[in-house]
Amino acid sequence: MNKKIRNIILGLVAAVVLVTGSIKVIPHLALKESKIEHVEGESMVEVKGAIDIQQGEVLVAESATKELHLDTDTLDIRVVDKDTQKEWTSKVELPSNNKEKSIVNISYLSGDNKKHEWDAYANVIEPGNYNIDQVENGVKLSLYFQTSSKKPDQLLPSYLSAEHLENRFYAEIDKLGKDGIISEKQVTNYKNILKKVYIKDLVKGGFKIIDSNSLPPSAVKQLNEMVQLIGYTEEMVKADNEAAGLDIEIPQVASFKVVVDVLLDGEDLVINVPTSECTSGNDYFALQNIEVYSTFGYASSDKVEEGYIMVPDGAGALFELNTYNSSYPQYSRPVYNNTYYDQMYQMPTFKENLHMPVFGMTYGKDANATHGFMGIIESGAELASVNVRLGTNDISTGGNVNNKVYSSVDLLQYSRVKLMGPYSDNDSRYLAATDKIDMDYTVRYKLFDEAVTYFNMANAYKEYLVEKHDLTMSYTTEPKMYLDVLGALTIPARIVGIPYDKTISMTDYKQAQAIVEELSDMNLVLNYEGAFFGGEKTGLPTKAKLVKENGSNKDLEALMNMVAEKNDEIFFGTDLMTVKDTSYPFDAKVHGLYNYDSKPVEIYDYDYTTGKFSPEFDPTYRIHPKFFGNIVDRFVAGTQELSNIAIGDVPNTYYASYKEEEVLNPIEANQMIESGLAKLDENKVLAFNNPNMNTLPYCDYAVNISRESSNYGTMYTSIPFRQLVMNGLVEYTTLNANMSKESMDYFLLQALEVGSYPKFTVSATNQDVLKDSPYREYLSVDYNTLKPEMEALYTEYVEAFNTIGTTEIKNHRLLDAGAFETEYANGTKVLVNYNPYPVQVEGRTLDAVGYEIIK
Repeated sequence: MNKKIRNIILGLVAAVVLVTGSIKVIPHLALKESKIEHVEGESMVEVKGAIDIQQGEVLVAESATKELHLDTDTLDIRVVDKDTQKEWTSKVELPSNNKEKSIVNISYLSGDNKKHEWDAYANVIEPGNYNIDQVENGVKLSLYFQTSSKKPDQLLPSYLSAEHLENRFYAEIDKLGKDGIISEKQVTNYKNILKKVYIKDLVKGGFKIIDSNSLPPSAVKQLNEMVQLIGYTEEMVKADNEAAGLDIEIPQVASFKVVVDVLLDGEDLVINVPTSECTSGNDYFALQNIEVYSTFGYASSDKVEEGYIMVPDGAGALFELNTYNSSYPQYSRPVYNNTYYDQMYQMPTFKENLHMPVFGMTYGKDANATHGFMGIIESGAELASVNVRLGTNDISTGGNVNNKVYSSVDLLQYSRVKLMGPYSDNDSRYLAATDKIDMDYTVRYKLFDEAVTYFNMANAYKEYLVEKHDLTMSYTTEPKMYLDVLGALTIPARIVGIPYDKTISMTDYKQAQAIVEELSDMNLVLNYEGAFFGGEKTGLPTKAKLVKENGSNKDLEALMNMVAEKNDEIFFGTDLMTVKDTSYPFDAKVHGLYNYDSKPVEIYDYDYTTGKFSPEFDPTYRIHPKFFGNIVDRFVAGTQELSNIAIGDVPNTYYASYKEEEVLNPIEANQMIESGLAKLDENKVLAFNNPNMNTLPYCDYAVNISRESSNYGTMYTSIPFRQLVMNGLVEYTTLNANMSKESMDYFLLQALEVGSYPKFTVSATNQDVLKDSPYREYLSVDYNTLKPEMEALYTEYVEAFNTIGTTEIKNHRLLDAGAFETEYANGTKVLVNYNPYPVQVEGRTLDAVGYEIIK
C-alpha cells in the first residue's frame, strides 16, 4: 500500500472516529454546567464562657422588651415579655412521656438499615451529658446522646485466663476498695457480677462470657461503672480478645453530639442548629432527623380553653386547640414537598402541599386571645417538616392535655428502594441515603404579647419577607382578568397508519389577537402558553426559539401591539427545567435529575383509579439544576424583545439529585435555582405558576393560587393565609374557574375576599382535538363556549371591585366555619360565605356561596 492511499484511509478512519465521538459528547456540550457550591452551616455565635449545669433557672439573655431564661437542669427555655409579663415556655408541667421532657428528639439510621429514636431526657439530661456555653444574646447547648450502658461483650473480653481475670479485674477492684474509692459493698457487688458474667471454659481452662442478655439491667449498669473505675477501655477489650486468638467484632455503640444555639434577636427568639457541628461517634450510625424544642409555646388544655394552631397547608389551615381525635393522632407534612422523590410512586395522601415555611399558635380566639407566636423556618426549610399534636381534656381517648406545633429537620434524606421496581410484588428493598447535609437550620419565633390572629401572623411574615428581600409593597386599584391562552401542544397523530407526534397551535397569534379584541371591555393579563422550546412538549432548552406553529413574527407583533393599545399585559409562557421531548441532544443520563435508585427520574401521568403512575404516554424528565444558570443565560439572550415571561415549572418544583456518586442535596440545588431566578428577575417581568415562598420574591405575578387546604381530619377551617401574605408583594390569581368542580361564584368570592384575579384557561380551537392525547385536563377550554360565563363573571366582579376600590387588605377574620370578613384599607368590608347553605353572621344573612359589601 503506497503512502498516499494509506493516509487517505487513515484520514477516513479518523473522520469516522471524530464524527461518532462527537455524537457521544455533544449531549454533554449542549448545555454548560455550573460548579456545585457546597453549603456548610456554622455556628452563629462565639463562645464567651461556660455556664454550670444543674443550678436551676438562670437569665441568659435580655433585650429591650424580652428576657430569655434557661433551666440548667432540663435545658428548657422561657421567654418573658418585660412589659406584659406574658410567657412562652418549653417546660411542660404535665409531660405524658420522655419526648415532652426533651428539648431535642432525634432519629438515626444504623448500618443494618434500621431507624431508631432517642429522646434527650433519657439519653442526655438524666445522665448530665451536656454543656452550656454563654454567647452573646443567648446560649450554645452541646448535647451528647449516648446509651446509659454497654452490654458485657462490649465491656469485657470474651475469653480470659484465670490469672488474667484475677490481675486485670479482681485485683483492681480490691485496690479501689483499699484506697477508699469504692465501698466494701461495691467491691462485693462487682466481684459477684463478674462471677455471673464468666463461667469456666472446660476445654481451654480459662473463663468465657455467658449470654450477655441474661444479666438484669441493674447489674449491667454496675458493670459499666466498674470498667470506668478501673480504666478498662474498648481498646483493651480488643487487645485481650486478640491475645486469646479471638477475632471478635465488638458491637458498635450509637452516640451523637447535637449543638443548638438559643438566642434573643431583638423581639424574636432564634433557635439554630449548625448541622456541621452535629456528629456521630462512628460511621455505623447516622443522624437522620432532629426535633428541636418541640414543646416551645405549647398550650395545656387545662389552662388554655380555646385557640388555634395555624399551618401553611395549601392556602393555610387552622386546627382548634383541644380537639384531639384518635383517628388523626398526628399531623406531619414536609415543607415544599421535600419527600417527593421518596414517595413519588405512591398515591398522595394530601391534596395540597406546604408552600410556606411557617406555623403558629394563638392562646384564645381572635380578640379574646391573650398572646401567641409564629415560627418562621428561615434557613433549612428545604429539609423541614411542620408537625401538630393536638391536646384533649379527655385523656381516656388516647391523647394527652398538651397542644403543640413545631418543626423538625432531616439531616440526611433516604429512601427504601424496591429492588425490582416500585410496583413489583417482590418487596425486597435496599436503603439509599445521602450523607449528612451541612447547613444552618434556623427557626425564628415571632412572639406576640397581645391578642393575635392569623392575620397578624400573615402581616408579620410579610414584613419579614419585605425586610429580608428588600421588597416594595404596592397595591392595584383596578380589576383584572387573567387568561392562560393555550398555544402549541403536541398530540399523537398517524400518517398511513404510522404514529407520529404532531405539533398544533390551539390558539395562534391571530386568534389570540381576535380574543383580545372581543374582550375589549376587560382589563386582561394573558399568558400565552407553549411559546418556546417546541411548545408544551418542551425539549432541552438550548435556544429560546418561538414555536413556528403559533404564527409569524408579523402576527406576533400585531398581537403585542393590540395588547399595548388596550393597556393589557401579555406574558409568554414556558417550562425551563422540564423535558417531554427526549429527542437529540437531550440525554437523561447527562441532563436529568437522578432518583434514589441512581436512575434518571421519570415522571408519568398519575392514575388515581389505580394509585399508580400510568405509562400510557411518554415520561417527563427534570433537568439537573447545575444547568439552570446556562439555561437562564441563553433564555435571556434569546428573548430580548419579550419583556414578560411566565415560568410554569421551576418556582414550584423541589430539586435534588441522588445519583450515588454525585448527590446534589436540596440546599445546594435551591441555591442554584434561586440564583438563576434572581438573574431572570433582573431582566424580565415574571409570572410564576403556584410558587413556593422561597421563589416568590423573584416574581410579579403568582398564578394558580388555591384557596383550599388539604382538609385533614382534625382541621377546623381553611384560611387564605397565603394570599394575605402575598397581598401587596405580588399580584395573584385564583385557580382556573373553568377547570374546577366549583361554581363561578366560588372564584368570584375569592376575588372579592382576598384581591385575587379571576383566571380562565382558554383555547380558540375546540378541545375535541385533544382526545386520546396527554392533555386530559383540558376538558372545558373552548373560548367560544366559555365567553358568556367569562363576561358574566367579569361584569359582577368589576361592579363589586369598583365598590371596594382597592386590593389593600387591612384585616381579615373568621366569622364562622366557611364565612369570613375582609376589611380593606379604605374601610370597606366584604363578607363572604363559601358554604353551600346560607349563614347568619354579624346580624346579616349571607346566601349560599354569597357575599355582601359594606361601605
